[in-house]
Amino acid sequence: MDELIKTFHIDWKLLIAQAINFTIVIVVLGFFALKPLVKIMKEREERIAKGIKDAEASEEKMAEIAKEREAEVKKGRKEAQQIVAKAEQTGEELTRQRTEKAQAEVEKVIRDARQQIGAEREMMVRDVKDELGGLIALALGKITGSGLDEKKHKKLIDAAIEDLKKADLKQ
Repeated sequence: MDELIKTFHIDWKLLIAQAINFTIVIVVLGFFALKPLVKIMKEREERIAKGIKDAEASEEKMAEIAKEREAEVKKGRKEAQQIVAKAEQTGEELTRQRTEKAQAEVEKVIRDARQQIGAEREMMVRDVKDELGGLIALALGKITGSGLDEKKHKKLIDAAIEDLKKADLKQ
């Protein structure tokens, strides 16, 4: 071993001094650098763990909120469908009411038109009777050549009108 020490020129005193210096450096680094580093790493590890825990809690809260939102959306859709159904029903009711009103107005117009036609027909028949009576009286006056008294004249006109009515009713 002596030969080895001489070959490599190792000095024991220097080797022991270097070992002591190395130990002092390790102790100083451990106290001033390693302890704060370990402390910082533990704090960071705790923050990361807390962040993960918070993220999981947030995920659970988000899932709960999503479920609540979905329930609200379903509720909103149901309400919207009810509103649409009610609006359709109201629309159908209004359409039915308007149709009934229009039909009643049409029936009234038809009834009024029939009454007006009846009144005009009666007026026309009266006018025709008057004119026909005058023509019949004129024709009788010319045929008979003599004048008829007022009563006979009226009887002949009324009889002619009745005959015309009967003939008109048969057709």
